[in-house]
Amino acid sequence: MSTLSSDQLPILAGALLRLRCLTLAAVFDATGIRAANLSAWLKGKPQVISAARVTALLYHLGVQGGQLRSDMVHTWSDQGDWQHLRTVFSLLLEPIAPRCLFLDEHPGVSHTRFLQWGEAWIRMSLTPGPTTQDDLAAMVSPDRMIVLPVALAVIPTHDPQATASALLSLAEQGGQDIPTGELAHGFMQRLGAPPGQDFVLTSGDTLGWRILEASLRNAMRRGLSPTQLALKIETMRLDEDDLAPSGKAKPG
Repeated sequence: MSTLSSDQLPILAGALLRLRCLTLAAVFDATGIRAANLSAWLKGKPQVISAARVTALLYHLGVQGGQLRSDMVHTWSDQGDWQHLRTVFSLLLEPIAPRCLFLDEHPGVSHTRFLQWGEAWIRMSLTPGPTTQDDLAAMVSPDRMIVLPVALAVIPTHDPQATASALLSLAEQGGQDIPTGELAHGFMQRLGAPPGQDFVLTSGDTLGWRILEASLRNAMRRGLSPTQLALKIETMRLDEDDLAPSGKAKPG
């Protein structure tokens, strides 16, 4: 959807509270919003908490500007028919970048899944109901699905870059194609390679290309055109060429 209405904000916040297993007391400790006021607002009573506090609440729950924050790994848990999960995905803004779903074949009642949702990473611990089939792919409509040979429960979640690096490295080791749109692969690999020389991708390059991709997407989202971006890069390159290795300007 294009934007969130004031009526939809409590619905989104309530679903995120449940997915993150947060209590009203924990939210009060983090945001200063009184439990009674938050409870009333979640039930649809308007003007119980200010717009500034709503913004702070959503930020604490991992949402900024209608999109998932990219500076954290979102850790969610849902059971049964995954009602809260469906609510969040129906209300969030559609991501610009591709969606990639990482799965494993680890047995058990609950399954861990990772989703690259645009520039954000989500770790989901899901337990289907007794008559519910695993229809997560139908829910999120991923551009790519990657099945990894290890249990995803061991993937680190303390930092989104660490999570991305671990998942993509495992995918590469298993010979899997990585998500469409990753600048670390495809034709972008060869941009920095001299003519006739193959490009060898390192683990550091993978992270660097991901940072570049995120930076370009953010710049274009702010309204910069490809031409403006190219001119900025060219200007920076020319400025660097005018500097001597010592950092002083070359003599004219």
